[in-house]
Amino acid sequence: MQLVYVVDPITDDGITLLKEKGFAVFRLSKSQTIKESLKLIDPTKVTALIIRATKITVSELQSFPNLKIIARHGVGVDNLPLDYIKENKIRLTYTPGLNAISVAELTLTLMLDLLKKIPVNRKDNFYDGELLAGKTIGLIGYGKIAQKLSLILKPFGINLLVYNHRPKKLAYGTQVELDEIAKSSDIVSLHVPATPETTQMINDDFFIQMKQSAFLINTARGALIDSDSLYSALTAHKIAGAALDVLDSGQIHTIQEIQALKNVIFTPHIGASSREILQQSSLRCAQEILLLEKGETAIQSYF
Repeated sequence: MQLVYVVDPITDDGITLLKEKGFAVFRLSKSQTIKESLKLIDPTKVTALIIRATKITVSELQSFPNLKIIARHGVGVDNLPLDYIKENKIRLTYTPGLNAISVAELTLTLMLDLLKKIPVNRKDNFYDGELLAGKTIGLIGYGKIAQKLSLILKPFGINLLVYNHRPKKLAYGTQVELDEIAKSSDIVSLHVPATPETTQMINDDFFIQMKQSAFLINTARGALIDSDSLYSALTAHKIAGAALDVLDSGQIHTIQEIQALKNVIFTPHIGASSREILQQSSLRCAQEILLLEKGETAIQSYF
């Protein structure tokens, strides 16, 4: 019997479908490593793997000599050794678009939290808030999440600026260069993947151009921001505040210092963690595996 190896916790929807179709499923527990789990299964029977955000190494993938399919439960693939996967002709699917509305809703929530000063407003600690209406919102990246967000924001009467490395047709708003996003935006929101080109694209050069009253929101990838530059901008009041759903794990010391600041909101990477989206993503991963195992075309193939 073919075995599907599930690295991260997912809902039962996809698991149930796979079992109904005759697949065995192994779910890695939080207390186990992949190496430890190999004592509990026959790794030669693993033909497909489902993974969320856990970073997996080449040596770990080599534990499964008959692996043919990796189904990424989510959008980003920076946690996967892509060169190895491609060289070994392992099919990789992912779920772009499924989480777009969830991440867009969180981004809107963070915008309002920052403007209304919700984290610091208490009965004995009152601060005046600001309107979202009329603000200039700068989106860096214009993929599915940013497109959903722009539509959600439109009824607020905002002025929309968009920077995308390749020009795209906008539902409304104006496409501008990255410098113009920094200079003109009241809120900058990041919506690009982590690549060599985008890593630490938000740095001293970007912060020095921002308004002192402006906010930064990152619901994309932690690596997009130079954490040292962010800490400096926040403590020197070069910007008004930030909301971060993702962190750069390579700059832990600075991140801990940022977390202590009163003008920062942290959420633990919950952008896609809406019940409905998790259920749909779990089911989609199972569907992709079933399609590829039958030799059919995947719904969303990365390669």
